[in-house]
Amino acid sequence: MENSVPLVSIVIANYNYGRFLEEAIQSVLNQSCRDFELIVCDAASTDNSVDVVKRYADKISWWCSEKDGGQSAAFNKGFSHARGKFLTWLNADDVMLPRTIERLKTAVNDHPACEWFVGGCLWLSPEMRVIKCGRGRPMSILRKWAGSVVTWGPSSFFTKRLLDSVGGVDERFHYAMDGDLWRRFAYNAKARFLPFCRYAWGLRMHPDAKMSGHNFKESAQQDKSHPKWEQIRKEVAWMNEYYPILKHGNLLVKLMSVSWYGSIMGRIDTLRYKGIHYSEMPK
Repeated sequence: MENSVPLVSIVIANYNYGRFLEEAIQSVLNQSCRDFELIVCDAASTDNSVDVVKRYADKISWWCSEKDGGQSAAFNKGFSHARGKFLTWLNADDVMLPRTIERLKTAVNDHPACEWFVGGCLWLSPEMRVIKCGRGRPMSILRKWAGSVVTWGPSSFFTKRLLDSVGGVDERFHYAMDGDLWRRFAYNAKARFLPFCRYAWGLRMHPDAKMSGHNFKESAQQDKSHPKWEQIRKEVAWMNEYYPILKHGNLLVKLMSVSWYGSIMGRIDTLRYKGIHYSEMPK
């Protein structure tokens, strides 16, 4: 860490993902820019997760292993211990891509008034090979008007002040907490994000993944009676209640306001890099 007050605090929330956790931690600790702190909130895992955390305890600013109220509660707990100006989270089965913090620091220096920066996302196979690329893109006011705030989970970096202004992460949300938070930033706090790099987050897809597991035939999430789907329906209903504009989003406006350059370049990158290991992506 370069400063007593780091640029960014990164919170990893984990439960029984010990088989992935070390790679997630290393993806942060191996960043070219050291101006960060790492916080790990483990929900009393019963696998080897705590052993993994202990191996890196001298490089972690704060960690715990105790029961919590779910992923959103873990984020809020981690953020309550954060000292950084900016905050983000990283899922324990995902990775932060190389040079992300370095590029964020450059963007913050170039745009000191901005409180919300976003990068792009790589969708990765269980073997961490590229499936799809989605570049970070500018925020569209037209798209916001139509009820759509397009960015991806851990590719968002936001100030502690901005998070506090909207009351933190809503702990009732277990799946769409990111989509709800981005809407509260955009609609309630009137914040606008700026893109700062092409790709910041590597999203590992696998059968046990909380959000993407249903893409695999062997996943229990394929069953529509899985509790996940009922909870997601509740969360969508909550967002429709909070943000009535979502019910009436204008498809034509959304299409007209697409960042076509970013969308097309993401597709080109997908063709170019599909199948390679994420570590082989251009730095």
